[in-house]
Amino acid sequence: MSPRISRATIESVRQAALASAWVQWRALGVRLTASGRAKWIVDPEALVLVSLALRERERRLEEVLASWARTGSGVLSVQRMKNLQSRYPRQARDRLAEFAQMAVSEGGDYRWRGLAGLTPGPRGRDRTLRDPRPKAWDPAALMIRMRLGIGVGLSADILTYLFSQRGLWASARAIAEATDYSVYSIRRAADKMKEAGLVEGTGRKPVEYRAEPKAWSKVLAQDGDVPPWRHWLQAYAFVADFLAQAEEWGLQAPSAYLLSSRLRDLIEKHQDALRLNRIAPPVASRLPGKEYIAAFEQVAENIARWMTP
Repeated sequence: MSPRISRATIESVRQAALASAWVQWRALGVRLTASGRAKWIVDPEALVLVSLALRERERRLEEVLASWARTGSGVLSVQRMKNLQSRYPRQARDRLAEFAQMAVSEGGDYRWRGLAGLTPGPRGRDRTLRDPRPKAWDPAALMIRMRLGIGVGLSADILTYLFSQRGLWASARAIAEATDYSVYSIRRAADKMKEAGLVEGTGRKPVEYRAEPKAWSKVLAQDGDVPPWRHWLQAYAFVADFLAQAEEWGLQAPSAYLLSSRLRDLIEKHQDALRLNRIAPPVASRLPGKEYIAAFEQVAENIARWMTP
């Protein structure tokens, strides 16, 4: 029998990704039932991309995505979506073109024309899933709230990240890793916000920034602390790629050497997902063949536990 990653491990990752997606969509105002609650800031572009990757296995996601393409595309960043899509497998990128076409043709949001394909994605049957004016905002939906109030762009996303740090200083590089904008763009935008008195800056190199949530407490209207940040865009990209490869070639190979080589490539490609989210990667030099495969399965299970709400 050819060496392979167990089906149980693949399904564990898939189900954990779905569970996390459901609680995050609910936090953004989608009317649905989900187990658990989003405990971290929702990254809306990463959520759309992983939902597109999972769409075939969970038809209800078709309705959620169609609803957001029609009524919620305006609070999504097209530029950031362009930045992030290269991290995701081809299938997710193709489906993003369908989402973009629906945002243009049915949502009237012409910012998406550069990403739009020739045909829209599945339209779904339920057009009332998204509540554009929720009575109360979930704390995890802070990025969407900031974009509604300030505008879609770097300023809203920088503020969201800084609020999630709860008064701690953050470097421009750390903000760039979280948002996937360039360090230069972050510095330029954050320096302007500093001039306007919206954030604080250290003034020394490497420059760091912070925004004190207590100073914004009336605007944020939060009960308790702002939810912390998690690097969902990197983690979801790894998960989407892992599941796409499971669909394409079953994560198996004629020999342990060949399978372990493919798995090493996957880890190398998505090393930031593990580094930024503090999930220990397998050490390739110490784990030949079958041992590396077993270590990779452990990483996959750790990712699944990390995503579970």
